[in-house]
Amino acid sequence: MDHKSLRDYLHVVVRRKWVIVATVVLVTAAALGYSLLQEKTYQAASQVLLGRQNLANLLSGLGDQQIGNDFQRIAQTQAELARSPEVAALVLQRSRETGMTPRELLDRTQITVLPNADLLEFRVTDVDEPATVALATAWAESFVAYRRTLDNGALEIARRGIRGRVEQLDEPRGELYDELVAKDEQLSTIQALQGSNVSVARRADEAALVAPRPLRNLPLGIALGLALGLAFAFLREALDTRVRSAEELTEVLGLPLVARLPEPPRRLRESHKLVMMEYPNGAAAEPLRLLRSNVEFLNLDRGARTIMVTSAVQGEGKSTIIANLAVALARSGKRVVLVDLDFRRSTLARFFDAAGRPGVTEVALGEHGLDDAIVPVPLGVEYGADEPVGSLGVLTAGALPPDVGEFVGGRRLASILRELRERADLVLLDTPPVLKVSDGMTLSTQADAVLVAARMNLIRRPMMQELARLTDAMPADKLGFVLTGDESVAGDGYGYGYGYGEPVRPERRLAGLRG
Repeated sequence: MDHKSLRDYLHVVVRRKWVIVATVVLVTAAALGYSLLQEKTYQAASQVLLGRQNLANLLSGLGDQQIGNDFQRIAQTQAELARSPEVAALVLQRSRETGMTPRELLDRTQITVLPNADLLEFRVTDVDEPATVALATAWAESFVAYRRTLDNGALEIARRGIRGRVEQLDEPRGELYDELVAKDEQLSTIQALQGSNVSVARRADEAALVAPRPLRNLPLGIALGLALGLAFAFLREALDTRVRSAEELTEVLGLPLVARLPEPPRRLRESHKLVMMEYPNGAAAEPLRLLRSNVEFLNLDRGARTIMVTSAVQGEGKSTIIANLAVALARSGKRVVLVDLDFRRSTLARFFDAAGRPGVTEVALGEHGLDDAIVPVPLGVEYGADEPVGSLGVLTAGALPPDVGEFVGGRRLASILRELRERADLVLLDTPPVLKVSDGMTLSTQADAVLVAARMNLIRRPMMQELARLTDAMPADKLGFVLTGDESVAGDGYGYGYGYGEPVRPERRLAGLRG
């Protein structure tokens, strides 16, 4: 399981910092632009007091236990009653607002029962400040009036019935008359006291600006942009399968890092020249000399005589690596034979001006012998030596065989490689990428050790996982991998601030001192 530490997450943030910054800037700018383009909106509020005691019930001796025990339900009922279109119509009539319908007014109004208080609040939102104040006040007044109308409706009907009965009496005075008059007076008193259960607690006196709020939206935009930026950064990191470090590649491949090599100079790439041939003692050759030393060190216990270099796909620099490595090993005193077995994309002939020469195919067919096919490469004199101490021969691929897969696994090629092992200290094989064709896997049976080339900006994690599976199945020993295209070692080789340069000959140094 892939466990990530806090440092890993911080590395993701640093690596994707521009995604985060861009998201924060865009979201903040959008929030600010939205705020500035918004139409000004105001909000005003009024409140109605909901009484818990019903004086009419107390007067009649009924008590108010129901109100005291279930007031929250009654208050919520009053809020729902206030949302009726009839009340909204009364509000529009009282405020003399003719530009909207009761339904539109309800959409702009919030009616809530305040928690821990016997108050019903009306909040009106509108684009006109005076109209907002008038509508909020009209809501409280209209609801109180509406409640009184509802409460007194039944009492008024009862009083009209009593008065009609009094008018029907034959005798204007009497016991029944006195009883009806007393009932009428009692209902009149109850009617007068009924409205005291609901009253206006606070009228709207001003409206507050609720939109736009750029000073509030700006930090919200920054916070939202930061959250989205981090989300986009980690999403992009999850979808990005590139391998970004040698440490990560070591973990995926399960191989040690042998060397880091920078991109060769453009002039050499365009002219198909090698650093070890053009500047063998210069600063650009220092990473290649380090590669040679590490390969020799890793091969001390293995004693491999035939080493193949491969990669996952083309374009990772394996041919350039093996050609420079062959020159470096030969200049250190080894007898080296470099063999091009990448028949489909032969490259080595261009590095050593061996185009048109017979190669492996012609030797296998018996048309030429190894002595005729191997191209000797002049190495020059190594610093401190009087003559070349090693040798390098190049055997090109030759003509493309009809069936490359059958040819690389055949006895004739195996016989050629055995003879080369007897002639040289080291035989280096340039083989095809193992993810493209099966030739590399077949040739690994003819090699003693394998060296893998991987380019930093080209490789992907699934690709490297498949490469790890294939290299693990190879019977040859695995020396490790070479990381190419690593600009951290460009320039003077290690970034010390001074280059190695071409060494000065001792006699020239002495002559300079004498002068």
